Amino acid sequence: MPSALILLADGTEEMEFTITYDTLVRAGVSCTSAFVADQADAPKSAPVSPPLAKGSRGINIQPDTYLEKAGFGPDKYDLLVIPGGAKGADTMSKSATVQQLVRDYIEKDKYVGMICAG
Repeated sequence: MPSALILLADGTEEMEFTITYDTLVRAGVSCTSAFVADQADAPKSAPVSPPLAKGSRGINIQPDTYLEKAGFGPDKYDLLVIPGGAKGADTMSKSATVQQLVRDYIEKDKYVGMICAG
């Protein structure tokens, strides 16, 4: 079964995240959402559960997990999705982990989908 890693941060555009997630699941793709913390707010170690991500329109979304350096590479997923939403896209663009993941997925000829500001 194909798999997708969909990133989520505070300020992500809710529709760009939820419609993408829903469409992929309906197509038979196994999806995992990973929370990208703002570097200023990032915990020293990831707690058991990630916080609710507050979308660009104020809707809270519960991600599956925190984004960490290990375990989310192109050997684990077929597709990396980066939704837009100005604040969320800004947080993701400043993340060294996200930057490295994008490079790794492209290097391994995996798909990287960036929506709008993503």
